[in-house]
Amino acid sequence: MPLTRRERVRAATIDEIKETARRQIAEHGAASLSLRAIAGEMGMTAPALYRYFEGRDDLVTALIVDAYHSLAAALAEARDAIYVDQTAIHADHAASIIAAANAYRTWALTHAEEYALIFGTPIPDYQAPMEITGPAAAASMSELIQVLDAAYQDGKLATGELAPALGEMLQPWIKKLGYPGPPEIIHLALANWAQIHGLVSLELFGHLTADPECNEVDALFEAEIQAMVARMGIE
Repeated sequence: MPLTRRERVRAATIDEIKETARRQIAEHGAASLSLRAIAGEMGMTAPALYRYFEGRDDLVTALIVDAYHSLAAALAEARDAIYVDQTAIHADHAASIIAAANAYRTWALTHAEEYALIFGTPIPDYQAPMEITGPAAAASMSELIQVLDAAYQDGKLATGELAPALGEMLQPWIKKLGYPGPPEIIHLALANWAQIHGLVSLELFGHLTADPECNEVDALFEAEIQAMVARMGIE
């Protein structure tokens, strides 16, 4: 059923509020986010803004959920671009994992403020409601799990035995993600995400570039992702 005019206007206003908030975060940081300032920039009164968001925390939560979904969509698009027109037996799983890693990096570099919002310094006096942000956060991890699971189901992923303590540590993740496959896949997903995330975070915050004019970061990222795939024995 198509939206009514009132619903379209409301949706457009919410989008404008979020976009204005993202600009504020880019300019002043998430800790300085102000509904009153957003209302002023949009030509609204502060009370009018509260008809759309109950408060700053409600808006921050909406931005975090949007960021997680945007990241997950970027990973899914990269994965699907590799698997298109391929049967499972001929799927290039290594290329899919590399594409997902590159998509993660590209998204982070082009959405730096949103990346910092979900992975950076916590916002003072803000506690994310896990019942809302948790499923959104799991979406991007699920994309990586799907790629690894496809390689595993295809017999092209090497998995080793887990130490008992590690297997126990993974159980809450398995429950959270609802993954029915072997726990070794969750281990690989977490380990690979940690490596990709670490490289991207160091690059984003300027810790991998000795010379801003040098292109060394691209080469390092490519080499490390290739090594990551090789360690898993993916064909």
